[in-house]
Amino acid sequence: MVLVWGVSLCCSLTAPLPPDAHPIEPPAIFARWWAMTEGCSGRTGALAAVRWYRAPGSSVPIDGVQAAGYWSSRYNRIVLPEEMVDNGLVVRHEMLHALARNDTHSRADFLDACASVVDCRGGCVDDGGPWNAPQRDYLVLPPDSLDIASEARVLPPESDGQRWVTLLVTVRNSRDRAMVVKAPGDPAAPPTFAFDIRGPTGGISVADVARDSSTLFFRPHETKSRLFEFRVSSELTRYHVPTGQLLVRGAYARRWAAWDTVLVSP
Repeated sequence: MVLVWGVSLCCSLTAPLPPDAHPIEPPAIFARWWAMTEGCSGRTGALAAVRWYRAPGSSVPIDGVQAAGYWSSRYNRIVLPEEMVDNGLVVRHEMLHALARNDTHSRADFLDACASVVDCRGGCVDDGGPWNAPQRDYLVLPPDSLDIASEARVLPPESDGQRWVTLLVTVRNSRDRAMVVKAPGDPAAPPTFAFDIRGPTGGISVADVARDSSTLFFRPHETKSRLFEFRVSSELTRYHVPTGQLLVRGAYARRWAAWDTVLVSP
């Protein structure tokens, strides 16, 4: 099964709390994600100062728009749909708002410094403004001109007992010249980072697409990366993996890295 993840991200708002939302204690993994967001952004803050809420479903309605979550500047609270609580890219997006204390999406933060660990789409890309290549003497080359690698890891259990598997996908331009990737498929939405997992209960493949031209541009010897995370659960989904032996690999622009084998113990 191949899925292209298309949930919209909202900007941060001073929106009222959804009536079906309820407060939650952040899972232990949130401390790891907060530290990652501090690291990429160069900002620091107290995770304990953020008030967390969860609402049913895969999105929350805000001003007529279905959003994957939002941060409220008025109350320093983050509201997440139930199905996004395990989505590190979305959670860290809202964490970045909380750390920046800003409800906009600067290109420097969301599409540059933290691009490998937060998601940015829709209004997030629009807020970043137009992008222009920093140099004109670049090559236009196919994905097989890049070096692709991926590494799967089973993390130690978190303090609340949750276990996680990560997949870090890296892609490198080994040339002395800048390049733009001529990705296959729809030119309006070319594929970028993806993962493929095969396990005891079946398989799943998920691909993202380029929503900003900067994601296809590589400076000389530049490496880009994307981190995918999966909570160990009873099923295989976009955000979860079961116990047992898993075959895992990553891709960029449909060029796949070699398979990794990981064993997730019961």
